[in-house]
Amino acid sequence: MSMFDLTGMTVLVTGASGGIGLALVQGFLEAGGKVVAIDLNPSAVEDAFSGNERVMPISLDVSDLDGIREVLSKTRDWFGPIDVLVNNAGIKSAERLIDGDRSEIQRTLAINVDAVLNLTRLVFEDSLKGRGGCVINIGSSISSRGAVFNYQAGGADYCYSKAIVHDLTRLIAYEAAPEGVTVNAIAPGIVHTPMHGRPADETEARHAGRIPLGRIGQPTDIVGAAVFLASKSANYITGQVLHVNGGMIMSD
Repeated sequence: MSMFDLTGMTVLVTGASGGIGLALVQGFLEAGGKVVAIDLNPSAVEDAFSGNERVMPISLDVSDLDGIREVLSKTRDWFGPIDVLVNNAGIKSAERLIDGDRSEIQRTLAINVDAVLNLTRLVFEDSLKGRGGCVINIGSSISSRGAVFNYQAGGADYCYSKAIVHDLTRLIAYEAAPEGVTVNAIAPGIVHTPMHGRPADETEARHAGRIPLGRIGQPTDIVGAAVFLASKSANYITGQVLHVNGGMIMSD
């Protein structure tokens, strides 16, 4: 058996139709897992994995707690209890923190922070408590030193929210440890996804020079870290933020 084999494990991924989310679904499937793929618009998942009985695409807003409860019940019927939760869904706005539209900022926090905590609580109670398992939060290297990169359409609220996610990861890791549940975060650097709002070559030209490995990341660059953290090989790792950024940040 492979060190990173996920055969028989059920993985729930939010934001599953996005650049990183879709790559994660593919990676977990290749490792043998069964995937519940949640997105407000899961059409990309449906198109990519049509006919695959190990994928359950679901259209859902991750802030809809009643909807999440229904998904957990349906997942038990289809695949069994969840073994791995991946909180990947994320949004950003163009608002400045200091004087921007508060409602837009709060919406970002609702999806990027509140939904992470709420979904983790629900999955912990439904599936992980007493069984073990793991939670993987998708954070951001860009938030880790308080630096806001000049996204085409803002992103200060995104960085703010992901900094909270990093701390939330550590706090929940401490609380969940007695139940055998590991909680870690992956912090991607600059990865080409639709969130950047510009062509890949433009993003590459803009940022590659500040990355020691000389290129921006691709969604597939995040997959190996996620499969590793989901596997039994990582069952003694918890409360960590793993930066996958081509060396953009090099410090403890």
